[in-house]
Amino acid sequence: MSIYEEEQKKILIAGLPGAGLRTIKAVVVDNTPPTELKAVMEKLDVGNTMRDLLQRKVLVVRCGGEYSIQDIVASDNDPIYKDVEALVFVLDINEQSKFSMAKFWFDALVKHLQKFSSEARIYLLLNKIDKMAEQENISDYIRATKNLFIDEGSDVIIHETSIYDASTFYAFKDVLMKEVDDQISVKQFLKRSLRGSSFLGLAVYSKDGLPIYDAGELPQIVEIAANVMLGSVSRISDELEQDDEISSTILQMKKKSFMVFKAVNENCVFIGLSKRRPRLGQMLIETDQIVKVLQRAVD
Repeated sequence: MSIYEEEQKKILIAGLPGAGLRTIKAVVVDNTPPTELKAVMEKLDVGNTMRDLLQRKVLVVRCGGEYSIQDIVASDNDPIYKDVEALVFVLDINEQSKFSMAKFWFDALVKHLQKFSSEARIYLLLNKIDKMAEQENISDYIRATKNLFIDEGSDVIIHETSIYDASTFYAFKDVLMKEVDDQISVKQFLKRSLRGSSFLGLAVYSKDGLPIYDAGELPQIVEIAANVMLGSVSRISDELEQDDEISSTILQMKKKSFMVFKAVNENCVFIGLSKRRPRLGQMLIETDQIVKVLQRAVD
């Protein structure tokens, strides 16, 4: 059974007050540009609410106010712990005075998940890393923080994040990574990837500009642009930065439509056409997820 046919699971996002939970929710879940955060922050309500993020249910836990993290963790039979795919715990890397408290609640959440969702992946976001740019011995400080939260034998995945660059999106790309059965055909995979995605059409083109696989709607203007884009190997290398596995090139085609190009390998490239003006962060994540599967399938 592929991930598309399984029952959807939850992603639990938690952290202490001031860790940046509201801003991460605003940027990643609600797609608010970081430049507009100050204008909307007072209106944001981070409660026990379910959100849909790349076909995943996301449970945002209130950290402060009427329902605090203490209230959530106090009950070891709360239904929020069932069917959890991943825990994302947000830590303000600059608030060393709160590390002990954060570690206490982090451990409590992990303990409950081990009981009710034993396969859940655990992520720790060292958030607001941008505020440490001018501090001395940053690497030593970060290393000590990681050692505090990672016990011997534990499997915690750590990302250093800031809402002012792509690091938060790429952390969630890791959290939301979609897998697909090895037996599924590339054509079928592309068709399934269209469901609920940002894309109107998807394709894999050869380095000579010839379509290898396609799904959905790809107007002639896409084929022309693809051939221009793929006309030479050097152009692919320059535009898609093949050595950087998370890089993508977005080309605006018209007012409300974008094209995404991303190298699959040295011989072919993935192309996606958006349905409308997309959520760019979500579109980037979807592109990276699709290409990661394609890289295994077309080797």
